[in-house]
Formats: sequence, structure tokens, C-alpha cells
Amino acid sequence: MNTEANLLNSLEEAQGRNPLEFPFGFYIEDDHKQSNGGSFFWYESNIDLQHAIRNDLIDALTDGQASDILAVKNEMTELFENNDDSEDLLNHLNVILAELELRLQFMGSFEELCKSKDEWAKYFRESYREECLDNIEDISSKELQSSIKKSEQDDFAEFVAEYLI
Repeated sequence: MNTEANLLNSLEEAQGRNPLEFPFGFYIEDDHKQSNGGSFFWYESNIDLQHAIRNDLIDALTDGQASDILAVKNEMTELFENNDDSEDLLNHLNVILAELELRLQFMGSFEELCKSKDEWAKYFRESYREECLDNIEDISSKELQSSIKKSEQDDFAEFVAEYLI
């Protein structure tokens, strides 16, 4: 079993990675009323992403009894294996993570983040454009939230990698 320091190092390595090189990721934030800080974590594959949520995240942030931690991991494994609807999966995972005062806002590929019609992804793309574009007063909210164009992907990937609240 990994030590807490190794697990935190594993998570820290995934934080700030370029999503063009590590195309599967999640955005998680704490659900404390005072802070609501969050960050992206990026991985080479969807399997690595699931492993990080199910194992690294739970092991590093949970101080419960081993049997309780194993039960949470087993429940997450079952959710990953038996859920094809990403929104439904996210909702179920957030029920579990609420115990740790954490909330997943996004989980999927960089391409999905660029194109998803999900409200959080649209909000995030709008935040990117508000930060990076001049004269946004003349641009509609719908246009600010629109899919990331191929020509924007490098800049958007850099914004995503550095994004930390």
C-alpha cells in the first residue's frame, strides 16, 4: 500500500499536466463553504483517471478505518463498471465524495471539456475566454461558452493546466 506522501505526490504530479499530452482528467473542488478551491488532474488514460479517483484520492484524503475505505473503493469500482451515463456517474460519485467535502465538477477527456454541452464545461470555457480575450463586452455569453476551436486548443490547454483556485 502506498504511503500518504506517495499518494499526494502522485496527485501533485497529475495536477498541472498538459491535457494535450494527458488527455483524461477531472476537476475536483473542496465543498467547504469558506473555500471552494479546486484543480484539474490529468492522466494518460481513462483507466488511470478512474484509478486515481478510486484509490489515490480516497487513500490520500481519508483517515477512516481500513474496512470503511475498502467499502468506499468497492462502491466506486461498481459505479465505474456499471454506469455508462457520465452525468449519472458524476452524481453518484459526488454522493460518496460529499463525505470528504469534495465535489467532482468534471470528469472525462480534454476533447469533452472543449466541446461538452454540460453547464459546468460551458461556464469554464466562458471563464477562459473572459480571461484571455479583449473586448468581451461585445461577445454574447452563448459565444463565450461555445466549443473550443482547434486554433484555441493550445492556449486553452495551457489555461487548463495552470487553472487552480
